[in-house]
Amino acid sequence: MRFTINLATRTYLDNRLLNQVCWGVIALLVLLLGWNVTRASWNQGELRRLDDEIASLESRFNKKPGDVSEKDFARQQAQIRFYNEIAGGRRVNWMRQLALIEEVTPDGIAMSLIAPGKDKDDLRLEGRARSFATVRRYLEKLEESEHFTNVLLQSHQELLIGETGRGVQFVISCRVRN
Repeated sequence: MRFTINLATRTYLDNRLLNQVCWGVIALLVLLLGWNVTRASWNQGELRRLDDEIASLESRFNKKPGDVSEKDFARQQAQIRFYNEIAGGRRVNWMRQLALIEEVTPDGIAMSLIAPGKDKDDLRLEGRARSFATVRRYLEKLEESEHFTNVLLQSHQELLIGETGRGVQFVISCRVRN
């Protein structure tokens, strides 16, 4: 018996079905593209409408009411600007900063104060440790971290806790990278 059929050269793909599936996927993608373009243009129109509404409200609020003197109105506007500058000037994400500090703080460190420094990104860290070696390890972890720069041990002093206990009180200043 002699076999003359070569099964390796026969094409087993149904090209017609494959073409129909490809055209169906292309049609679906074109529909999704049209929907996204429509949504994006609607969002742009909504943004323009909201900008116009904000501008009209701001112009209405910046006008002096009829029964208020010019001097009182100017004083009130100055106070509003002052408080807005205070509110806008100190936008610190404290939860993020506390998480970063917790991430690098080793065991044996008890923080007693975390306060902002003079500049926006400066921090002042005060705390206590069991030994100066723990404080040194804390300084090294702060310096190794990519989130803290300008790490400086400002002061440290020995503490006597009870009759037999000893510890170290320290103050560190650093800058937090955003």
